[in-house]
This record gives sequence, structure tokens and C-alpha cells, in this order.
Amino acid sequence: MNEERLKRALDVLVAEPSKRPGAGSGTILVAYRMRDRPTLPSLTPCHVLMTAYDAEHPMRLLIGHSPKPDDIMVYAFLGRRRLDRVLMAMAPSSSSFFHVLADNLCQDQPDTGEVTEAGQVDPEMLQDIFSLMVVAYAERRGEWELVIDGLASSFIALASPAIHDGPGRRGPDELVALLLTEIAAHPESVTLHGLAERFSYNPTYLSGLLHEQCGQTFSQLVREQRMLRARQLLRDTELSVATIASMVGYAGTSNFHRLFRERFGESPAQVRARREGL
Repeated sequence: MNEERLKRALDVLVAEPSKRPGAGSGTILVAYRMRDRPTLPSLTPCHVLMTAYDAEHPMRLLIGHSPKPDDIMVYAFLGRRRLDRVLMAMAPSSSSFFHVLADNLCQDQPDTGEVTEAGQVDPEMLQDIFSLMVVAYAERRGEWELVIDGLASSFIALASPAIHDGPGRRGPDELVALLLTEIAAHPESVTLHGLAERFSYNPTYLSGLLHEQCGQTFSQLVREQRMLRARQLLRDTELSVATIASMVGYAGTSNFHRLFRERFGESPAQVRARREGL
């Protein structure tokens, strides 16, 4: 990887306005200087990768060093529907390889460094793969999204045997990204107290952090993911409305119908009828 080319790509990403990841597909990269720390975009179902770059020498790993104000943090939001199809071809959906990103990859570099000491993962190779994603995204040449799909899959394959929940507290950005990934992955069953217990935080703190960063409450974020998943199931399957309501976390259909109409301005039956009429 040419360092000057990588620096140009990072400058392009930092200069771009933040975008909201698309519904279930596509790829968004968000970059910012450490001194800025903007609010991260609200997430539709997606996988999340992140790393930090030295502003002057982006090829230099920041493992074991505190980032400086001009250093650059990059998040990659990868559409679940699109990337999961790639992963499905590489491993069974029940395998830890398939699910490791949603469970564990929102870690900062020191945690990866601890795993490296055990000889389980190569941080330079991970950084190289991520840097190729940055360049492909910034330059957008040809089938760049397909290139990113392959690189992201390689990143997961390399990291999955070694990623774990390391000790220490996460920063707010990393914690929010992890919480949003969990909400997107399990909207039918996720609870605030469950997340608080799993990651050892106070529920009130997590609730306030999500509202501050995303502008929505925990319940609103969960409801949005449930509605998006329900609409996808209505469009892509022959399952009954009652079954879909149950699958996305509703015991009965009356509340589901009301919330669905509030969100999309039409009933579940209308969404399905429009699909069948195509």
C-alpha cells in the first residue's frame, strides 16, 4: 500500500459529509479527526468495522499509543443483507465466523494488540486490509463495492479466531457502535437491561448515551429495526403477518399493525399487496 495514496484517501473521507447507511445494503465509510468526534449516523442493519490512523504516517499502527487530535478514526458500516450473502458462501450461518463481527468487532486497537501477543492475529495484515477498503471507497473505481465486500470478508476471516471481549472500558463512540450493532442484529429480543448486564454498564447510562449520540431513545431504535425487518419479510417471504409480527418481537398483531402504519403510512397487507401486484 502506497502511503501517499492512503493519505489522499483518508483526506477525501474526512472531507465528506456523514451519510446514513442504506436500508440493508450498500457500504458507508465515515472518517473524522479525533478532536472532532461527530455524532455517528443512525444504523439500519449492518456490520461495523473500525480503526484509527496516524495522521502523518497512516501506515504506522497505533497499537499501544494514544491517538493525537489530528489522527483519524474510520468506521465502515457494511450492509448486512449484502455482506451476509458473501459470508454465507464462506461459512455456515451458525458458525462463530459468521456472527463474530456483530458480537465482537467493535473493539479498539489495544484489545487487538493483546490478542496479537498470543500469536492469534496479525494486526498489520488487518490494517492493510482495512486500508485497501479506505482507498477503494474513496476512489470508487469500477466495481468498488464488490471489492469492499471481498476485503471485509477477508478481514472477518482473519480476525474471527482471535477477537474477544477484552478488559477495560470502551470509549463512547465504540460503545454506541457496538450497541447499535446488537440492536440491529437482534431487534426481536434485545433489551436495555440485557445489554447493560452483558457489557457491564448502568442501564441509565446506556440509555442516555444512545439518546445523546443518535437523537432517539433505546425503544425508538429497537422499534425502527423491528419495522425495517418486518417490511423486508413482507416483501421477501410468504410468511403470514401474524408470524412476521411474532418474529420481530410482538406477541399480538394489533400493536404491530398500529406501529407499522405509523412508521410507513400503510398497513402490512398493503405492502404485501403492492408486491404481489408487480
